[in-house]
Amino acid sequence: MDILTWTKETVKKDKSLNSWFSERIYEWTPLCDEAISHLMQGTPFLVVTDRQRDWFNYYIINNINSIKNNRPFVPVYSLMNFIPYSHKTNKTEYLDMIEDMLDITFKENYKYWYIGKEDSNIYKLVSRKEKSFIWLFDKERADTFFLKSYTENLDHQLMNLFKLFNQTITVSMFGEIEI
Repeated sequence: MDILTWTKETVKKDKSLNSWFSERIYEWTPLCDEAISHLMQGTPFLVVTDRQRDWFNYYIINNINSIKNNRPFVPVYSLMNFIPYSHKTNKTEYLDMIEDMLDITFKENYKYWYIGKEDSNIYKLVSRKEKSFIWLFDKERADTFFLKSYTENLDHQLMNLFKLFNQTITVSMFGEIEI
């Protein structure tokens, strides 16, 4: 089964997603497909959030490789674990030093998974890396998934998107969908 068909069927069954996400499937699926393709090839993803969504960074890291998933772990890490103060600067030279360290550490083979606004200092770093998985708030950009930060149930939507992404990883790993 292809990822689009699987996503449609999964969303149709999940009332919490179906109510707001069903019209967004065509935007989501190519981005999700590309991110999972990179993960399945072993490309590490560094989770980065803006300040308002630090809680979601921890949520992702605590759940993406949970033993409850009943699957092999995936290379997803929090940038905050490498550089706890990464949000605190907007100086280009500091962002350059972070990028250099990550390029050396991961041999230039990594992607970001960013959730946040474009005006965040750390977004300046994230936007340098092509083909990253970006959930961007309040600004539509090519190759990003657009969300509204003022949506009433935003936290719930984020958790549902994570759940869908996590499920997609699992079915991809076990060959239930083609990536």
